[in-house]
Amino acid sequence: MCFEWLYTTERYKIKKKQDASEKRGFFDSIADVFRRKKHRMGIVLGLFKPELSEFQKKKLLHEFHTFFDLTRDGTLEWKDFDMARQKICDMSGWKPGCKRYLEVHELFKEIWRKLQDDGDVNFDGKISAEEWIRMWETFNRQYVEEVTKSKDQNISVELPEWLIKYIQYKFNLLDRTGNGAIDVEEYEYVMSEFGVAPKDAKNAFIMFSQNNEKPVDFEYFKELCTEYFRSDDPGALGNFINGKLDFTD
Repeated sequence: MCFEWLYTTERYKIKKKQDASEKRGFFDSIADVFRRKKHRMGIVLGLFKPELSEFQKKKLLHEFHTFFDLTRDGTLEWKDFDMARQKICDMSGWKPGCKRYLEVHELFKEIWRKLQDDGDVNFDGKISAEEWIRMWETFNRQYVEEVTKSKDQNISVELPEWLIKYIQYKFNLLDRTGNGAIDVEEYEYVMSEFGVAPKDAKNAFIMFSQNNEKPVDFEYFKELCTEYFRSDDPGALGNFINGKLDFTD
């Protein structure tokens, strides 16, 4: 499980010795860890390896199959994006021809064009799962090279332009009330539309919101998404942003 790092903390060991028979709630224990240890997001690429780990590949493929390949045929095409656009408009009640409907259509066309430029290696108008992973390996290698040249491991992580736009769209989709922050009810509702079980969505939200103590505004959401797409650390909170609790299967 990706939660195993919790059981190596000194706090957990001491508590276990004090009262082995006492059982505490799983998420109460996690909340205590964050309060006492002041968990902060670490260096996103870990050891700065240019190759993607199997853990990273599983996360990237989960994003590919859950949120991009909506036709479930193993490749990305414009029809996947058109389906996603229509799904979003239907969920939000935006009718054809209205301002928001047209804005979403233009946004998805722009994201698709940029994604094609970066990912469609054989120029067949499709992006396969293999091309998707190869694209991310290229992004990862380029970033590692930049870090090596600068010799500064604290530089900010830059995501591809199309992905930044996608993250902004995803935040707006989750922020149903438009108040600048995502709450658990909003998150559960939208994730359920993409096949995520409500219980898993709720537990994931508790994880990355640090037991509802950390407001999930856009800056924090972008930070979580950056961890999801970049981090090789199984304990990173961004791993849970898509409602999946375990990538070891």
